[in-house]
Amino acid sequence: MAKIIREKPSYYDDFMCTGNTTCIDVCCYAWVLPMDPETVDKYNSYEGEFGEYLRSNIFQDENGDWFIRLKDHGKCPFLTDESLCDVRLHAGESAQIKICDIYPRERDMLVGYYRQDRLLIACSEVARLLYTQPGDRLEFISVEEGEDVNISPELKSRVDALLAFRNGMVEALQAGAFDESLFGCYETAQEFEKLLDDSLYFEGHEVSEKVFVNVRKLLPEADSLRKELYEKCPDAKGWLRRTAAYFAHRQILDAIQDDNLEGPLISVFRSVHLLELICLSVFNEKGSFELDDMIFSAHIFGLTFEISMHNIALMKQIRNNARDEEYPDGENSELRPYLYP
Repeated sequence: MAKIIREKPSYYDDFMCTGNTTCIDVCCYAWVLPMDPETVDKYNSYEGEFGEYLRSNIFQDENGDWFIRLKDHGKCPFLTDESLCDVRLHAGESAQIKICDIYPRERDMLVGYYRQDRLLIACSEVARLLYTQPGDRLEFISVEEGEDVNISPELKSRVDALLAFRNGMVEALQAGAFDESLFGCYETAQEFEKLLDDSLYFEGHEVSEKVFVNVRKLLPEADSLRKELYEKCPDAKGWLRRTAAYFAHRQILDAIQDDNLEGPLISVFRSVHLLELICLSVFNEKGSFELDDMIFSAHIFGLTFEISMHNIALMKQIRNNARDEEYPDGENSELRPYLYP
């Protein structure tokens, strides 16, 4: 038995949907919006004009499942001109369908006795919170809950060790201990050519697709652009270190489910490398790079790799196939002795 530990980033409770006040890409477009039975019952219970308004914008398909009826260009019918949720404004957060109530949160990511509440940088407001936290370190809040969970001593030992490893890695990343691996994109062109040439899903996000076309084009000149970026915007390194800590805090725990530390570990570094390439694409187009550009870059990465299971699987597949193709005998990288013994 063990007490449940719940952890969340210090800014988790600060998140609030801002609509079009600061949001660079409203999330209420081009999503399939399934309805949970509880919300369907709630919509059917509302009386008067508001109830009719709700029911006129939902439908049941041939399988008996309920969905919100999207308008032209995939726009949610409940999205106001100010890019806020009309349902939430009139009836509160509890009246939203579950997917809208949850996103961009991920709640109760459970590993043994450990629970993690997370926020996705696919939402630009979350990215803004990530990069505007005071100080040089991301902070996390951890509390022990009263509930006990029945886990084996072996699993508890693995979770203990993995959390200790992850926490040490987060601190080391933020302290700059892995800067040579983060800001050099070892074998970047070779690493990502297959990924960018392969079948990434963009889920209708044309802006993301355009960015990745530009990323593919700049691979040959990435090294010179990288040097220029950090000369003109020294803050970019700090933002990417912080994102590396964000990736590590999220991804390392996948080792329990995957029964493999290699994939999540290399995923942290490759995620930063790919995000850095997105930053370089933005910098190459604008000739400058500021906080809003970092937020946009993180948002594009999140849209492409945080909410698409296909793209996550594609990244893992490329990682697994990369061992022999990308690291033949005689080649070396700083990480190879640790990842490919």
